[in-house]
Amino acid sequence: MFTINDEIKDALPGTKVGILIMKNTSSLCSLDEPEMFNSFCEIQHKYGNLSRKELKGLYPIQAYTSYYKKFGYSYPVLAQLESVLKGKKALHAESGLLQAMFLSELESMLLTAGHDLSKLQLPLHLKMASGKETYQSISGKEVNVVGSDLMICDGKSVISSILRGPDFNSRITESTIDVLFTIYAPPGIETGYIETSLRRIEERIKAFSHSSQTEVIQVF
Repeated sequence: MFTINDEIKDALPGTKVGILIMKNTSSLCSLDEPEMFNSFCEIQHKYGNLSRKELKGLYPIQAYTSYYKKFGYSYPVLAQLESVLKGKKALHAESGLLQAMFLSELESMLLTAGHDLSKLQLPLHLKMASGKETYQSISGKEVNVVGSDLMICDGKSVISSILRGPDFNSRITESTIDVLFTIYAPPGIETGYIETSLRRIEERIKAFSHSSQTEVIQVF
C-alpha cells in the first residue's frame, strides 16, 4: 500500500515515512481538555527555556531544518512550537482527529499530515518531484511542487509534499470516518521515534472514538 521510489533511496538514504490508517472514527469529538492542558505544560517544560538556535539543534528538529535549508525554507512546525512557547493558541481545529495530530506533531516535532482515506486511491508512493507537478494546497490555492522536494502521490494526484503541505481534496472534514496520517521523516530520524508518535495519535483518537479500528501502523 506504500512504496518509496528508488531514486529517493539513492539520493536521500534513510528517508522514512510513517503511516497510520484508522477506520470508523469520529471527527466530531474533541480531545479531553485536561489532557491538552497537561500536554502543553509538558511542551513548555521541555522546550520553554531554550533559544531558537538551541531548538534548531535538537533531535529531530535538526533533521528538518537541514532539509528545509537546502531549499531556502524554514521548518514550519518549529515556528508553531515557538508560537506555543510564547503562549499563543495552538489548536485552532475543532476536530478531535486534527487535534490529536497537531498535538502529537508538537510533542514529537515530526512533520505530520492527515487525510480522508475515502478520498484517496491507494497505493501511495513517495516520489521526488520534478518541479512540474501541481496540486490544490490545503488553503485551496493551486501550487507547484518544488523540484527535488519529496511528495506523496496516490493513484490520481499529489496529496502532499514536504515544502507545500497537504492537499485540499483529501483534507479531514466533519464527515471524515476513515483517516490516514503520514509522517515525513528525512534522513537521521529513527524508526522507533516515528512509531511512538503514530501510537500517540492512535491512542488519543481511540480515547474519544471508541469504535475506531487501526488497520495499518507502519514505518516504511
